[in-house]
Amino acid sequence: MSRQPLWQYEQISAEIMREINTGELQIGQKLPSEKELCDLFDVSRITVRKALADLEERNYIEKHQGQGSFVKDRFDPNQDIAIVDTPGMHLQEQGHYVYIELHEFSILADGEEPAVREMMDLDVSDYLYKIVQIYICDRKPIIERTTYISFDAFPMIKAKDIEGIELIPFLFRRYGLSPALLRHSLTNQVDLVPSRLKAFLPPTPKSSIVKATTTYMDQNNLVTYISTAVTPANSKLFFVKDKEEKKMGEPHILLTRIDNRLVHGQVGVTWTKTLGANLILVANDQTVNDPLQQKLMKSTADSSGVQIRFFTIQKTIDIIHKAADRQKIFIVVKTPEDAEKLVEGGVPIKEVNVGNMHFAPGKEEITKKVYVNEEDKRALMNMVNKGVNVYIQDVPGDHKTEVNF
Repeated sequence: MSRQPLWQYEQISAEIMREINTGELQIGQKLPSEKELCDLFDVSRITVRKALADLEERNYIEKHQGQGSFVKDRFDPNQDIAIVDTPGMHLQEQGHYVYIELHEFSILADGEEPAVREMMDLDVSDYLYKIVQIYICDRKPIIERTTYISFDAFPMIKAKDIEGIELIPFLFRRYGLSPALLRHSLTNQVDLVPSRLKAFLPPTPKSSIVKATTTYMDQNNLVTYISTAVTPANSKLFFVKDKEEKKMGEPHILLTRIDNRLVHGQVGVTWTKTLGANLILVANDQTVNDPLQQKLMKSTADSSGVQIRFFTIQKTIDIIHKAADRQKIFIVVKTPEDAEKLVEGGVPIKEVNVGNMHFAPGKEEITKKVYVNEEDKRALMNMVNKGVNVYIQDVPGDHKTEVNF
């Protein structure tokens, strides 16, 4: 420490934190006494006590009665840190000093990593980023993250773009990704621990590690990146616990609505907000091939702050069970027959709201906005007979009319 006049307690606190973070002051080392700090910084004892109180509050030091102040090991064995996507942010929130080292940045184009390429549906000649980052927390390497990214899906990433920063938030910011398409898995296993982390493990023949893998799939259900973070499970640094929700056995479908107009102001704003949905799923075979209609519906969804997806009926049936618990899904279909196909296909629909069904020759009026023919009646009653709660209701708050033909 160098002597400077007119120090304030925030400056003293910041200087001591810097020396702890850089290793000039070691864990367990005793700080100079209050009197020595007063002389060192040329300040009053009140100022020194404020600085020490600030350091204690920030979890950098601990006071031992009658002995003085000591640099604290800030890792709590009961501390839970999610290592899925943003461990650096979580550690910093706990008051730790975190640096992310870019250990490897390469572009693979000669068939390397065949298993990864197969999972990502890439040819041997397709470009594939491989990015390895080491999380160094309070001067200790604690997490190794390896990420494979499709070059076509995320073009022109440069090494300098990701130096010192967390990769997953960077991808979301730059490319406008949807959190609804993320998939997470967390596994404990006995395996070889990365050499950079071994030094911080208890001396055991084999060391268990925790792997947290994030997979991002685009709207076409293609994997565009795979990112795996690895940390020792029996490390004395901290206990790792998954804070992300697991994939659920049954998707969280709030409501399925039949509306000839699909997503419009009433659906995109009124119903979405009333339900508390964060994802509108449009299940319609024609809309998936109609960019203009998608753009109009997406504008409505954006105004409500929710995500929107456009799937065929069959794709909805195929992937709905991959939904995560955080996805609160509002399904919108065009006809009773489409809703029936979803139910018959195993989509766990418990409630169907009949909204707008326009007049057409051969249809009879049920309400001012609902007209049905015999095929509509058959499909609606088939769902009723399967235990689905089917009712007519234009807007939330209107009287519900049960379907019974």
